[in-house]
This record gives sequence, structure tokens and C-alpha cells, in this order.
Amino acid sequence: MNILAEFADDVTEINICKKNIEGSLDFARFTKLTKLYCNNNNITSLNNLPNSLIKLVCRNNQITSLDNFCFLNNKGTEETNSLISLNCSFNQITSLDNLPNSLRKLYCEYNQITSLDNLPNSLIELYCNDNKITSLDNLPNSLIKLYCTKNKITSLDNLPNSLIELYCGNNKITSLDNLPNSLFGLSCYANQIISLDNLPNSLNKLYCGKNKITRLDNLPNSLFELSCDVIVKDYDQILGKYYKK
Repeated sequence: MNILAEFADDVTEINICKKNIEGSLDFARFTKLTKLYCNNNNITSLNNLPNSLIKLVCRNNQITSLDNFCFLNNKGTEETNSLISLNCSFNQITSLDNLPNSLRKLYCEYNQITSLDNLPNSLIELYCNDNKITSLDNLPNSLIKLYCTKNKITSLDNLPNSLIELYCGNNKITSLDNLPNSLFGLSCYANQIISLDNLPNSLNKLYCGKNKITRLDNLPNSLFELSCDVIVKDYDQILGKYYKK
């Protein structure tokens, strides 16, 4: 049975979550589709996604590749669709190289991704926790949120100046000396960091436990909430966290 047969050609939204769907699906006839929800199935591929699509949620499937966001128009010119939000977490994806330039939010957690070198400049939020990423050197300048915990990252030296949230715990990072001045929240627990002497003055929250840090002497005045393994002056400890007096 074709699960898509019940939908009209001009439908704008399709929700086929938790339908025990297996194999591949073809969306060629849905030229006005803007939102597609197909999570929690056993889908292996999504073919002929329309250029009208702005939101795709396909998490928790068996998808290995999503490299079909580029297409040739009727003039033979390559275009990408209008996708703004993509959630492809909990799949078997190894790379995401051809993402559309319109993309703003990307959720690709719990996959097999080793690198994310060709991210679109439009991206503002990236959630790539629990992958096999070793470096994130070519992040877009527009990025404001980066969640990359539980990877194999050793350094984060080229962070965009626009970043306000950085969650990079459970990696192999040894230093964080070039943090952007805009940073508001930093979670870098369970790494190999020795010191955090150059924290930005904008920082409000810091979680840095399970590192090799022995002292935290140069904390910014803006810092309000702190979780660490050392005793810090001028902070009260409540339920394992420090709060500024």
C-alpha cells in the first residue's frame, strides 16, 4: 500500500509519523508541499522533495543520505529548495553536503556524521550532538547556537562572532581561548581543558566540570550561574551549582 495515495497533489502539509513505513518515498507530485513530518518509521530515502518545502522532520528513521535538495529547473539551471528547518536526527546519515542556502535550523543529532564543512551561510542554529565529528572549522558567520556535545572534536578555534550559546561537552577539547565576545552561555564539561582565562565579558552561564581546571580566577562580572569542580570566591553553592552572591 502506498501511504501517500490518500493525499491530494496540492496538499501543503503531510504528517505520516509512526505509520510503520519502510523503504523509500517519492514526493514528485506534491508541488505545493511546505511541511513534511515522517518521523518514527523505517524510511530509507526521501526522493524528489519539492522546492516548495520549508520544514522537514524525518527523525528516527533509517535514512543514510539527504543530498537531493538541489535540482535542475525547467531552464536547466541548478536550484535548491526553500527549506528553513531540517530535523534528521536519529538516522544513519554520514554527511550533509548539499543543504539549501535558505536553511536556518539544522538538527542532525545521533547520526554517523564525521564532518560538516559545507553548511549554508543562512544557518543560525546547529544541533549536531552524538556524531563522529572531529572538527567544526567552517561554521557560518550567522550562527547563534551551536550544540555539538558527544563528538570527537579537539578544538574550536574559528567560532563565529555571532554565537551566543555553545554546548560542546564530552569532546576532546584542550582549550577555548578564542571565544566570541557575544557568548552568553557556555557548557564545556567533560573535556581536556586546563584553564579558562579568556572568557568573554558577556558570559552569563558557565558549566565546565570534569576537565583539568584547578582554578577559575578571571571570571567575568556578568557571570551569574556556574557549575565547576573548584571552589570559587563570591559565589554561593546551591545543589551543586554556584550562583553569584
